[in-house]
Amino acid sequence: MNALLLTSAVLGVTSSPLAAPTASPGLDPAVAGRWFAGLLLVLAFVFLCLWGLKRLNRWSMPARGQIRLLGGLPLGGREKLLVVEIGETQLILGVAPGRVQTLHVLEGERRLKPPGERSFARQLQQAVGKGKV
Repeated sequence: MNALLLTSAVLGVTSSPLAAPTASPGLDPAVAGRWFAGLLLVLAFVFLCLWGLKRLNRWSMPARGQIRLLGGLPLGGREKLLVVEIGETQLILGVAPGRVQTLHVLEGERRLKPPGERSFARQLQQAVGKGKV
C-alpha cells in the first residue's frame, strides 16, 4: 500500500482511491463578501483615526518661524514661565494648567537678547585655552 502511494506521488498520479478530490477553482461569494466587509471595516477605522487626529489639531501648521520659544523656567509642579518671540515682540507668559496669561510685553530696546549659539568647536577651544597659562 505504501509503495502504491509513493509511486503515485512520484509519477503525479492522483487517481488512487486515497487521493482527496480537488475543488473546482473559483471564488465563493460568501468568502468574497466577508473579505470585502473586512476591507471596508479597516478603511473605516483608518478614516476615523484620521478624523480624530484632525479634530485634536495634531496636524496644525507651524507658524513658519514667526513664533519662537526663547526659553522657559519651571515655577512649580505644573506652572511655567515662558519667553516667546512673535515677530519683533517678546512676551513673558505664565502657563498653568488650563490657563495662559501674559505677564509682560517686551518691545524695542527692552527685548531680551537670545543667547549666542555655542558650537562644540568654540567650547573646546575655550576649555583648552583655560588650561594654558
